[in-house]
Amino acid sequence: MKQFLKQLIMKTNIISLIIIVFMTGTVLTSCGEASKQDAKAAKEDAKELSKDLKQGAEDTSREIKTAVSADWQKFKAESETAIENSEKEIKVLREKISKASKSEKEKLTQQLDKLEQKSNELKEKLAKRGKAFKDGVISFNEASITTERKFEREFTHDMNELGTALKDLFKNNVN
Repeated sequence: MKQFLKQLIMKTNIISLIIIVFMTGTVLTSCGEASKQDAKAAKEDAKELSKDLKQGAEDTSREIKTAVSADWQKFKAESETAIENSEKEIKVLREKISKASKSEKEKLTQQLDKLEQKSNELKEKLAKRGKAFKDGVISFNEASITTERKFEREFTHDMNELGTALKDLFKNNVN
């Protein structure tokens, strides 16, 4: 009987050891599966977040494009009107110059030619910018807002200088 108990204890120990090894393997395997599932879930979350970020960037770009385009259309219309007014004023000044004395006529015509050239340059600058908008050359992002404001500020400054110079043409040359 001792022998039998000894064999039974030995078999029990072996079975216990087998069960412990099996359970340990199961736990380790399931932990690995959980890690794999967590990694897979994290990867899917990252993909989803990336899609959301791309969509957000596209939405922002669309909003910026709409805002910049609307501002541009308004600015373009105002600038074209200012250029047309300058061209009209140049015609009026040419008529006035034609009535001036010969020495004044030459001097005033030369100055007016320079101002007319400046007006044409501004008209061309506006047309180029309009073409860039039309052709989609301008990228629409946060920097484009700043770039457009800078362009508008410089253009407006140049137009104001031209307008002042046209008004002062005869003032500077009155005897």
